[in-house]
Amino acid sequence: MKILIFLLLFNLWLFSASIDEKLFEGANKELYYKEIQKQIDDAPIGGKRLPELVNEEKLQLSRVRGAALQTIVIESYDLSKISKNQVEIENYYNALGGDAGIRNSINEHQQMLVNIQSKLAFIKQKIANLVEEDKEKLLSYQLQFAYYKLQQKNIETKTELLQKHEKEIFQKLLSSLQFVQCNKLTLIEEKLLLHDNKIKDITQEKIALQINLENALIAESEAKDVISKKIKDAESEQQKLLLQRIMLKTEQSICMIQNENNQDYFKSLIELEELTSTLASDMRPIYKEQTSALRDLSKEAFGVTKLFFGATLHETKEVLKILIGYISSPIFVFNERSISIFSLIKALILIILGFIVGFFYNRWITRTAKRWPNASQMAVRLITNMGYYFIILISFIIAFSSIGIDMSSMSLIAGALSIGIGFGLQTVVSNFIAGVILMFERTIRIGDVVQISDSLRGRVTDMRIRSTTIKTFDNIDIIVPNSSFIQNNVINLTLEDISRRLHVPFSVAYGTKVELVKKIILEELESSDLIYVKNHEEKVAEIWMNAMSQSSVDFELLVWVEWDNKDRPNAIMSDFLILIYNALNKHNIQIPFQQMDVYIKQLPAKNSELMETK
Repeated sequence: MKILIFLLLFNLWLFSASIDEKLFEGANKELYYKEIQKQIDDAPIGGKRLPELVNEEKLQLSRVRGAALQTIVIESYDLSKISKNQVEIENYYNALGGDAGIRNSINEHQQMLVNIQSKLAFIKQKIANLVEEDKEKLLSYQLQFAYYKLQQKNIETKTELLQKHEKEIFQKLLSSLQFVQCNKLTLIEEKLLLHDNKIKDITQEKIALQINLENALIAESEAKDVISKKIKDAESEQQKLLLQRIMLKTEQSICMIQNENNQDYFKSLIELEELTSTLASDMRPIYKEQTSALRDLSKEAFGVTKLFFGATLHETKEVLKILIGYISSPIFVFNERSISIFSLIKALILIILGFIVGFFYNRWITRTAKRWPNASQMAVRLITNMGYYFIILISFIIAFSSIGIDMSSMSLIAGALSIGIGFGLQTVVSNFIAGVILMFERTIRIGDVVQISDSLRGRVTDMRIRSTTIKTFDNIDIIVPNSSFIQNNVINLTLEDISRRLHVPFSVAYGTKVELVKKIILEELESSDLIYVKNHEEKVAEIWMNAMSQSSVDFELLVWVEWDNKDRPNAIMSDFLILIYNALNKHNIQIPFQQMDVYIKQLPAKNSELMETK
């Protein structure tokens, strides 16, 4: 059976499609591409291999070659204008915008990596699940996977270059901050006030135009097109004014950082964030990054103490944002899926929640069972165990699904586990299946007195999915694997009947009357206070003569005892033996003991002379 399982899994692994890593790994990729090209050109067209499929393969191969030969370069920002002893604030603002542009580009490339990761996972799944009928499409899928894998590497390389250049710009911004010419603060404030008035005017004009447009639509006037154009022009003008205000506010904030005016700076920063949120969606990301770069400059310039006392609430929010971003960023990739700290924490919480729900489920079942005194302990334990393990299983499935792991993609792990079961975990699985059988079959229940061997007898106190606990009459707990109850003969002393027959052996000397022995023992038994079954036609006490041994006549007292006394079988046997012993002594009936006669045929010579002398 083990060999058959192994061969089946080996065949599934052998004939299942896998990723061709030579298409995107190694230094001799071009040589391999030529082989693929020759394979495409030489392959006969017919059947399911249509001309469209061949053209698709050629296009895919061309894309792969292009991605493999792609040279990764980035456009560097000219830092010469902020590398002087005196830096104009406009040039510093432009450099800050250049840093924000690179940051935005890094974010876009990281988003591209996430999308490519999803595509790789999808294509990998298609390759793994490819059936025999669609084997002709395997090369096309392999080429698609290779293209996205090469694109992933190229984007990762470009992202690293962008990050390196962004650090270079930021360090230059930080070092040149002290040389920024902040002698135009009064002029900046005047311009800000002027722009505020213009923004209010354009906002009022836009509202009036919108009202006119609603009226024109109601009246179905031809002026609606003209009004719509004016609204677009007003929105465009409003965006320009907002951008100019953001520029002026940013320049003002730069000077506040230079002068270490942290109180006013954080007020200005909050206003900048509000202004950025009102921008059009296509411009919003880069200006958000500009505000983020400005915030990072303030952290380096102010230091921890001033930063804390300057804007505790603001920085707390930012710390929370950074923390959320950190735990949400991927830390590794599993099965072409990005796994983050947040997803791992979420999965762990779901698993813990499953155990907590299982715990309260057990408590609820136990409390409910107390209201039904006739309920079987075994039935209660069966419902408890099966429900508990079902809840745990569901919690694990939900947890794995929450981190994006498709359970169908665990086929390789399941195959390896099957081999492990066949070779190493056979005993564990056997005990598990035996536990399930015992719980449903109910031939052994909690509270039953069982005997597995001559030396192992006791009461069943607990039944779990893998093992059963038996408490012996010496108060020793023994853990017995469940498979022992299925594979071996087990005596259940309390399966159906509440009583069983006890065999008490005793012997008397030869010459004793059998009828007298029976009469004496049965009379003493009836007059005793020992607990046994008395008033039952089929369960009366009897005395049998078993054998005539070498020095005794052997009898057995057969008496039925109630199940309540089965917890002390040895003590019960002792009580009846004492009764028999006292009864025989009372009536002077001899209890035999083994005797041995020794006959000496011939003594040694010296001993013979000694005997004669005496």
